[in-house]
Amino acid sequence: MLLEYKSLIRNTNFLCVWASQLLSQLTINIMNFLLLVRLFAITGSAIATSLLWVAYALPAILIGPFAAATVDLIDRRKMLMVTNLLQASVVLSYALVHETKFFLLYGVAFCYSFLNQFYLPAESATLPSVVEKNFLPYANGLFFITQQGALIIGFGIAGILNQFFGYSNSLFLAAALLFLAFIAVSFLPPLKIERELPHTYQEAVEHFFTTIVQGYQFIKENKVVLAPFLLLLALQVVLAMVAVNIPILATELFQISPNSAGVLIIVPAGIGAIAGAIFIPRILRGEVRKKTIIDYGLMALGFLLLGLGFLVPELNEPLRMIVGFILIIFTGLAFVSLLIPAQTFLQEKTPGGLRGRVFGNFWFLTTIATLMPVIFSGALTELLGIHSLLLLLSGLSLSALVVSKRQGQRFIEKVEEIETKQI
Repeated sequence: MLLEYKSLIRNTNFLCVWASQLLSQLTINIMNFLLLVRLFAITGSAIATSLLWVAYALPAILIGPFAAATVDLIDRRKMLMVTNLLQASVVLSYALVHETKFFLLYGVAFCYSFLNQFYLPAESATLPSVVEKNFLPYANGLFFITQQGALIIGFGIAGILNQFFGYSNSLFLAAALLFLAFIAVSFLPPLKIERELPHTYQEAVEHFFTTIVQGYQFIKENKVVLAPFLLLLALQVVLAMVAVNIPILATELFQISPNSAGVLIIVPAGIGAIAGAIFIPRILRGEVRKKTIIDYGLMALGFLLLGLGFLVPELNEPLRMIVGFILIIFTGLAFVSLLIPAQTFLQEKTPGGLRGRVFGNFWFLTTIATLMPVIFSGALTELLGIHSLLLLLSGLSLSALVVSKRQGQRFIEKVEEIETKQI
């Protein structure tokens, strides 16, 4: 395995794309945290932070399909260069005027996300062009590790940067990272796509929406696939609801500055998630059933959220930090214990010819599904406090456990019956 990774590291073109991905992911996580903390510091409103997520989500809904189609028609190297440079310009421009134009940060989030709709598919489409087919799994693995690591590091250092270097200087740093990403992809060779623009563009857009409809019909008509798909969708909704309320989690539960939220909330959650990503697959390779892991995960998540919402705030200063840190680690572990078995089950039960349609449009459907819950979570937290949100999420988790206990075995038996008939 190490030999394959060494071969990737020797691939200069892969290193250029990987460097761009690392810098871009690091920047977007730093920006997310900075904007969240800035909004909360000025407004003190959970609704305001929820609307920030809406600003990020809207471009994916409005131009995501068209952006994905456009990427297949032009030189991907140029697309990566232009998007990185424009994103750097957006962040730099905001850094220069933010003191007089506070609510411009919503526009920055929208513009950054707008450009990301072109950057992300271009990045994904570039990888097979610079990496040999037999090395693609390792390249994708490194990209996943980078994505998760950038989330932990970005949120972890953003608060420190904001506190010790200031908001403006942190924004200048973010713009510089994006400019370095622009330089990295400029070393790539031309990656031209020789197709006729109007005809192919129309076909590409039509294909995107046809794929969504076909995937939706398949999921709707196959309850075997629908159950894990809905669970994965619910997990992403919950994650988005919690993410936009991170500043309030810091101030109300841990009684710390929002700048410290990255280190004391995101980092332990990431540690738990990484631990889960290591140990859960090993457990799945044994005799433990996926449903058993999911049931334990739902139960653990429900009680952990209750502990965070009602136990941690009542503890004294040193104990509050220690217990909270430990509970968040196990919360990250519980989340992954739901995510991996559900995703594995969905992959196993989805035919190969339809797997791309189901997974390829998952994030598009997730973005649509999370809009209203995120806004609702902000309003709920604003009116009743973060405890009410954690109580609601805990109740939903334990309710899902009850449903799984009552209906899960019947569902599994139905799946086995269908598989037996197909054989």
